[in-house]
Amino acid sequence: MRIAIMGSGGVGGYVGGWLQNAGQDVVFIARGAHLAAMRRDGLRIEHPQQPLHLPTVMATDDPRSVGPVDLVIFAVKLFDTEAALDTMAPLVGRSTRVLTLQNGIDSVEMIRSRLAPTAVVLGGVIYVSAVIDRPGVIRSPGGLHAIVADRAGGDAVMAELAQTAATMDALSVELSDDATRVIWEKFVALASLSGATSLLRSRMGAILGHPETHAFQRQLVDEAIAVGLAHGVALRAGLADEIMGRLAAMPASFRSSMAEDLERGNRLELRWLSGKVHALGLQHAVPTPAHTAVFRGLVLHEGGSRQ
Repeated sequence: MRIAIMGSGGVGGYVGGWLQNAGQDVVFIARGAHLAAMRRDGLRIEHPQQPLHLPTVMATDDPRSVGPVDLVIFAVKLFDTEAALDTMAPLVGRSTRVLTLQNGIDSVEMIRSRLAPTAVVLGGVIYVSAVIDRPGVIRSPGGLHAIVADRAGGDAVMAELAQTAATMDALSVELSDDATRVIWEKFVALASLSGATSLLRSRMGAILGHPETHAFQRQLVDEAIAVGLAHGVALRAGLADEIMGRLAAMPASFRSSMAEDLERGNRLELRWLSGKVHALGLQHAVPTPAHTAVFRGLVLHEGGSRQ
């Protein structure tokens, strides 16, 4: 299967690296110093249990040089979506599947609105902590490494993706018949942990280890669930406890990619995470004081100090 990774940062680099290692034909769409390093030295994934070095990878900044593929894994930051879609059309043919692993709940519609009406865009989520540590190097502290994606009625491309992942220890793929619920469950967890680790400038072990910040983390989760229910999403009973349990099982050193971006002066996905909870709370008259505090407390930083 020919796979293009649109956005070869932490998530895209991690997924694409392990798919290539499993024998798939992968091309990485990247840019700048990261692209140059990949062309020169390949791709390296630094991981405490499962490090990987691919000495040779196919990488380009021009999708026109690639042509149509079987699967596009769309993993750019949300604020880069429109710019990426402006260049992605050459990758998408009549039989191409576009699987978005972006954060938030808006990605599928954002992508569909910019591609041809015949394009097949499928929703999915990924649970992994991975960032570009330096050009050509993806760093992950370990922990979760799972994709959950739309089964799409037994689509053959998605089935092959899941079968490939079944041969790997560092990446799993589960297919679901209820992608909307799956995306919302990830959104609840991600918006909440991103909000806490970013606003508090702390890692998960410290946040859960203090009663006040533990309570703040739980409040963020509860608010996002309340907004989802008001929005008509059939979120499962007990989801809040499940999410808190997942957070407790993460490495104590874990923090969100948004917290990493905040420290590095990069742009933030704030308005699609806590900002989205804040906006939906206003729309549905659901109080969201914790997410509103995150949004207002970080809004001056969302453009990044490097911009």
